[in-house]
Amino acid sequence: MFTLRLRNWLFLSAFAGLALGSCSKKDDAQPVTPTSATTQQLATSGSWRLDEITQNSQVSSSGAGIKDRYSLKFRADGTYSQTLLADNTTYNGTWMLMSNNTVLDFTDHKGANSEYTISSVSGTALRYRFTNKTNQTEELGFSAQP
Repeated sequence: MFTLRLRNWLFLSAFAGLALGSCSKKDDAQPVTPTSATTQQLATSGSWRLDEITQNSQVSSSGAGIKDRYSLKFRADGTYSQTLLADNTTYNGTWMLMSNNTVLDFTDHKGANSEYTISSVSGTALRYRFTNKTNQTEELGFSAQP
């Protein structure tokens, strides 16, 4: 279900899903416990730039090598904007924290809904994860931008 939501969100908001070019071996690490976030942590940090994608704890794309790289700007009123870094195209939607502030829920400009489990959040970094279409754990890593 998360995969379908993610694919719809990326397709509708970025006109393409994230293309991952490499495979990685299975990681036998224990599941990561979700981290609780606050609206203030997400909405007061300027914007968040996608800088890393991991699959099963192995980096699969980073920096300029990320296809359809984007930034997110969360607002305290529950809205967000997503800007594609390649051409500055911006899409707007709504967001909220759910499940004791451990799940980040997005509704994009077309009404498609996506949910992500927050792995970690600080003043400088945000990471959230989901199960992708190949049934692997994928995690997106963002860095805070002024």
